Amino acid sequence: MALTELLRAIEADADAERALAERALAEETQTIIENARREALALQAELAAAPEAQAHREAERVRALARVHASSAIRSAREAAFASTLAGVRARLAGVRETDGYPQLFEALLAESRAALPGARELRVDPRDVGLATPLGDGLSVNATLDTWGGLELAGDDGRTIRNTLEERLANAELLLRRRFAHRLAATPHASMAAAP
Repeated sequence: MALTELLRAIEADADAERALAERALAEETQTIIENARREALALQAELAAAPEAQAHREAERVRALARVHASSAIRSAREAAFASTLAGVRARLAGVRETDGYPQLFEALLAESRAALPGARELRVDPRDVGLATPLGDGLSVNATLDTWGGLELAGDDGRTIRNTLEERLANAELLLRRRFAHRLAATPHASMAAAP
């Protein structure tokens, strides 16, 4: 083979190798670019999701706070409603002495107290009840030492006393009244809607 042909053959081989190397380089470059694009898209998705996840957490925190505040407001409103109801009951009890049924109530309270403390010697009443208590006192010393809406207190020589006043009975019944009030509130349709989250 002539030198010219040999140079042409070497040159052709070099061109072929160069073309092969350029193709390999182009493919490698393309792969790098594609990997970089995929990584960029993944990073972009991750960055986009981070604020969304954070926003979801923040929204849930705000909802939880709102539920706590709403629950607190409902409890406060229920407590205010119960206090108002209790104030109404107190006002009615404070006026019981003026009703026609009070003498029978007083007699029943005295009988109940005497049954609980048969050895009583002293009957303590509000000064407004002395006229009612004296004929019912039967062997008891009647003393006008109480300030009460109605009712009485019996005392024995042994130091035991029975306080059977309207105020005392209301105080003893307050827990039961509170429970019944809560059950009535729970039974009303608007209360159950207010309690829903």
